[in-house]
Amino acid sequence: MNSIPWELIRSFLAVADAGSLSAAARSLELSQPTLSRNIQTLESHTRLNLFKRTSQGLNLTEEGTALVEAAQQMNNSAETFARQVSGLSTELNGEIRISANEIVGIYLLPAVIAAFRKQHPAVHIEIVISNRASNLNKREADIALRMFHPKQPDLVARRLPDMPLGFYAHKSYLDQHGTPESFNELREHALIGFDQNRDFIDGARAMGFTFSNNDFELRTDSLMLQIQLALQGCGIVGTHVGVARQWPEMKRILEWAPIPPLEFWVVCHADTQYNARIRAFKRHLIAWFADDPYRGLNFS
Repeated sequence: MNSIPWELIRSFLAVADAGSLSAAARSLELSQPTLSRNIQTLESHTRLNLFKRTSQGLNLTEEGTALVEAAQQMNNSAETFARQVSGLSTELNGEIRISANEIVGIYLLPAVIAAFRKQHPAVHIEIVISNRASNLNKREADIALRMFHPKQPDLVARRLPDMPLGFYAHKSYLDQHGTPESFNELREHALIGFDQNRDFIDGARAMGFTFSNNDFELRTDSLMLQIQLALQGCGIVGTHVGVARQWPEMKRILEWAPIPPLEFWVVCHADTQYNARIRAFKRHLIAWFADDPYRGLNFS
């Protein structure tokens, strides 16, 4: 009992969280037969039935439920150990996993990474493109580029230059439908906005304007798709000034509107902040974006 392999406990916790072998196997990047054998081996080690097999999946037994908290504590300790091991590295090789949203990851990061790799070719880069915040405690990323200041005390953040926002429409749309001169007129136009994400609605409310999902004739949480819809003349979009100005046919409207700029932060976990490659890449990011967050952006 004192020598239960961590892999078995990790498998148990994944199945307990997911409720099925198939979902847990995907999360652990294991085959389902391998994961099933791990659970059977753990039950043999402990001489306990940890799960009830049902047509809907796997449910924890009373014994299994009693072990989840201890397994989670072990998992937290393993994650802390891995982060601290990474933080002690002094070599400029290995991997860095970077998380960024679509705009930053697709338009801004390639030039940054290309310049960094010329100096440090032994550092391999993994890029996670997601419009949700990656969990740095669980090592979903080593470095995150975020549009907000993190609240967690174990994260270290450095603010980069803000990113101005504006309303834009393609010239063909404005030629056909006219240019709105006020927020009330804006409501009469085809607006391109978010689906599940409430950033625009919440931001407008903070400015004293009320919008709902019904005000958007085209809705998607993909920032890239919003821009592409606007480029096709589908309607008006709120987006980055530095990105939209790359297309001369995209015209800024309501330029007087007091839209707060997006904050821009580079974030890492405190356990990894002294890792040589992470520290080097953070310094590179900070220097690269020091004067212009859109440095290196060129669509021509």
